[in-house]
Amino acid sequence: MRGQVVVTRIELADAQPLRIAVLRRGTPAKTAVYDGDEHPDTVHIGARADGADGAVIATSTWIRAPWHESPAEPAVQLRGMAVDDSLQGTGVGRKLIEAGIDHARTLGARFVWAKARDSALDFYLRCGFRVVGEQFMEPASGMPHHLVVRELAE
Repeated sequence: MRGQVVVTRIELADAQPLRIAVLRRGTPAKTAVYDGDEHPDTVHIGARADGADGAVIATSTWIRAPWHESPAEPAVQLRGMAVDDSLQGTGVGRKLIEAGIDHARTLGARFVWAKARDSALDFYLRCGFRVVGEQFMEPASGMPHHLVVRELAE
């Protein structure tokens, strides 16, 4: 990775190419659009290489959505988390998680949760999430997933 990495809010259009390249690889899907992507409260956070105008090298989307175990508590769902293959394991993903957690706190969220690919479970565990429930197959990708959740301190 050359130069500076900047973590900032990005537009959905900026997130799409990386989502498709990383999250839809090996599938027939040509898009990676999620329910809530265009909701006014939804926030897309990305990392750009070489400063604020550089290419998006990591992306995440943060959507207000109830956590099923405590539906009355405010919660945010993390969706579309993707890091360029060449940068996985460099800490860029953790920076996105930290920025997203900060955003969730500004909304008063008690929980942040995600449908995590089983291949990424160790990453989520290292970021303070816990695995909940049984494995399931996510229809869009055809890959095994688990729910993960992180409770935010009050």
